[in-house]
Parts: sequence; C-alpha cells; structure tokens
Amino acid sequence: MTAYGLPPVLALEPEDPVELGPYRIAGRLGRGGMGTVYLGEGPAGPVAIKVINRHLAADPEFVARFRSEVAAARRVSRFCTAPVLDARLEGEPLWVVTEYVAGPDLARLLREQGPLTGSNLEALAVGVAAALTAIHGAGVVHRDLKPANVLLSPLGPRVIDFGIARALDAGRGQTVTGKILGTPEYMAPELVSDGRAGPPADVFAWGCVVAAAATGASPFASRTVPEALYRVVHDTPKLEGLEPELRSLVEAALDKDPQARPSAMDVLSGLVGQKEAADTARVAGTIRLNLSGLVTSAAPAATGGPSSPASPRPFRRRPYLVGGAAAGALLLVTAGVLGVRALLPQGPPEITDVLYRDDFANDASGWHNGGGTRVDTIHGYTGDGRYTIATDSSASYRPNHAPVNAEAPDRALVSVKVDLAAGQESNAWSGVFCQYSPDDENSFVYYAEVTPGGRARISRYTTGKEGWDLTPDLQVPEFKKNGTTLRVECARDGDRVRVAFWVGEELVADLVDEDAAKATGKPRFGIHVSKWPGVEAETRVYFDDFQIGRLP
Repeated sequence: MTAYGLPPVLALEPEDPVELGPYRIAGRLGRGGMGTVYLGEGPAGPVAIKVINRHLAADPEFVARFRSEVAAARRVSRFCTAPVLDARLEGEPLWVVTEYVAGPDLARLLREQGPLTGSNLEALAVGVAAALTAIHGAGVVHRDLKPANVLLSPLGPRVIDFGIARALDAGRGQTVTGKILGTPEYMAPELVSDGRAGPPADVFAWGCVVAAAATGASPFASRTVPEALYRVVHDTPKLEGLEPELRSLVEAALDKDPQARPSAMDVLSGLVGQKEAADTARVAGTIRLNLSGLVTSAAPAATGGPSSPASPRPFRRRPYLVGGAAAGALLLVTAGVLGVRALLPQGPPEITDVLYRDDFANDASGWHNGGGTRVDTIHGYTGDGRYTIATDSSASYRPNHAPVNAEAPDRALVSVKVDLAAGQESNAWSGVFCQYSPDDENSFVYYAEVTPGGRARISRYTTGKEGWDLTPDLQVPEFKKNGTTLRVECARDGDRVRVAFWVGEELVADLVDEDAAKATGKPRFGIHVSKWPGVEAETRVYFDDFQIGRLP
C-alpha cells in the first residue's frame, strides 16, 4: 500500500466558532446535511465536534429526536466505536462531541488504495460486527452504516455517527429536508420499500461494507439513485473476491428478508467463534489494522523552529488520538513512510557504553543556568541534585541540548528521570529530543514526550514542514508523573531514522521515518518542556540522571 494522508483539517472561516463549552476549535473536518464537524481540543485531548445546522436546531421535532438519539448513543459501549463524550442539548448551537479517531475513513482508503485483503479485511469485518453488537446492545440502530462512517485506526475500525441519523428522520425513510435517509447502495430493501429501520438493516449494511472493502465498491453500486434502489431490492449480489467463510456470512447478511438475516452477534460469532464473541470487549481489544504508509498531517507553526536551544517551538495541532489503548495492546504499522508499535511489553536495548552522564549534582557541568541555582528557577540547576525547566510568559517552549563534547553516535539510547511538577494534564508536553539539524537555518528534530496526564507521543519538527505528530497521543497504563524514567532510542541509517520511546517499562511507540533525507547534521540530544499556546497554566519539569548511551 502506498502512503495516504489523514483527513485534512481545514482553516476556520469567519462564521465558525473558536470555542464551544470547554472545547477550543482548531479547524474544520467536514460538512454534511446535519451540520459541520470540527476538530476540537478538550480537557482530555482532541475530539470531533458536530455542530448542528441552525435551521435544524430551530425545529422542535428535530431537537426532540436529536436529544433522544444522543442519550441513546451515549449508552453504546466503546467496542470499535467512536463514543459520544459530551453534547449540548439546549440552546444554540446544538452540538455533540465524539472521540477523535486519527485515521482515514474506509471510503477514502478504497478510492485511493483499492480493496483490503487478508488480515486487514478480516479485521474490518470483525471490528464493524463488534461495533454493531455494541450499538444494537444499547438499543440503537445506526441507520446509515457505510464506508464513510467507518474510520480506520491501527487499533481497528471505528464506527461513527451511530443512531444520530434518526434525528433527521421525518418518516418512511425521508429526512426533514426531503432527502433519502441513508446511502442508496448500502440501504436494506425494507428501508427502500417502507422505511423500516431495525438492526437487520444495519446487518445488511455490514454485508455491503465488507463486500465493498473486499472489491472496492458496494455490490449494489450504480450510476443513479433509482438504479441503486432497484438493485438493492431485486439483484442478487456478486461477491467475488471474498473467501468462502466470509462470503457465506456476507450472503446471509444480504438476504432480502430481514427476518432471515443473522443478528450482529451471530455475525460476530461466525467470524471469531461463539465462545470468543461472548466477550465482545476482548474481541475488540485484539483487532489490528496494518495501515502501511500512514502519513500525519502537518500543522502550521506560529513561530520559528528550534534551530537553537533558545528558539521557540511551533504551535502544533494535536489531532492524533487512539482510544482504548491499554497495557499490552499492539499498534503496528510496518513499511511505508512510518511505522508505529505501541505499548508492547519489550524493554529498551542494551548499550555498549555510556557516552555522557549527568546527575546534576554539579551546577557547573555545562547546562544552561540563566536563572541562577534554585528550585524555582525558570531554566537551570536546582541546587538539590536536579535540573528544572519551566515555561513562562516569554516562552511556551524551552529546550536544552546536553553539553556533550564527544562526537555523538548515529545510534543512541537517551534516558532521563522526570518529575512533572506542573502543567495542564493534556497540554503540557516534556521529554527528550534527538536532533539532526544540518545547520542553524534548517532544523530536523524528533521529540519523545509525555503529559502530566500520562499521554505520550513522538513528534517531528523540520524546517519547511513545521510540526508533525508522528504517533497518536497514547495513554500510558499505570502512569506515574513523578520519578518516571523516559528512554528514547534514536538510530539514523542513511535516509531513515528509527525512534523508539519507553515510558517507565512500557514501550509506547516504535517508528521508522523514511522521510528523513534531510536529517544530515551531527546528532545532538537534550530535554525540553512546552505547553499549548494560550494555556494559562505553566509547565514545570524536574529532570535527573540524564544519560546518553551508544548502541551497537
């Protein structure tokens, strides 16, 4: 598979909100018949916010249905879904908040990449069936399951917009705007004939989605809406490209008679076995997608890049969140622009020797000490065997290079102990960086960093491309913000750089950046702190036992 980008985040227009409740709006993700979807930054990280169109919010009947459907959707378990997290159900504007999923939708992938195969197709089928099991178990019917409503993350597919379409229903499959409720080539025959939308209609849509994933298009794909509706009611689908076992389940799901179709749980049992399907949470937790070539979106910088320790770090959006990450979960993306492996029980590699070490007992060991030696200094030694960096009104980002006199190796393991003393739980980032900047005018830096709330990520800054998040923000299990050791492996090999990140004993991420041709400078390593621009709470971190080790 070749590389594809994450959904673009569009710039806000003058009429767009910049804040909704506790959420700061970063950009637009898209618009639809119900409203506009924004990328927001909330107290716990990035979210997707759907703001309902004003003309709908002014319709009392729509509002009543919207409230009912949001309440039902909030009961849905998280299994392979993007859960509803929050909503405004009174006043204007009405909005609903869901977890943000960092990945393309299935429709986009099929357009740009073509059909899924092998384990990816199986994972898609299982994941969507697990999502329908959770949705139907909460008494909700999706009503508009289609590839555009299936987002792809390395931890499996995530079904979105479940049940919310019901708020648009004006009866007999029509919306309050007079349009057909649903996507014709994914609509069940009973939806076409009399507008009946029950769980069997979602199972029919599951069969269409899986067939589309295997072949590139719905088995009822047509040039016109009337043709698609006719084919849904009358045609027997051709399902070439599906393995026999999966094909039999899809055929059953596409039965014209809704009473003859299996339930979502029956489909899941047919895919993984009845005993395994009974524990839907466990099934959902084992699903993986190999999204080779996943490319994150660049974010604009508010200031210049960190070409020197005093340079400010850029303003960077952080829309990369994978929900439900837990200890032992596997996030694997292999060949392509980047690969990620998350939360594996694997320790850091053994070093051959120590290149540099500092326990900060000596306040003349060469690090920056501009504020004088004291525990509350902005940037310097504390006098009690630690080193501290904080943000303030003059800088929302501060780095410091280790004062290493020896030639640093291309392969190194950098470690430091951190106490995250102050900062907003989700927006105060700190950790270790590996720099390969060729000169003072061109930066090339990797950051391995954590927040006080226990989120971790690897990001990159390069002049011209600004700041990129190379991994999702991942929740570290059993995170301790005081006394935790961060370890980062940075290994340059020609035009490729491998970065692996351990928080405590947890391998949080392991990636290979194959877009590193400009990482030609001498390796330099250091520590940094930052905060989200505009956040009042300052970040402060105490560092101890900094070390750079050579790797074989």
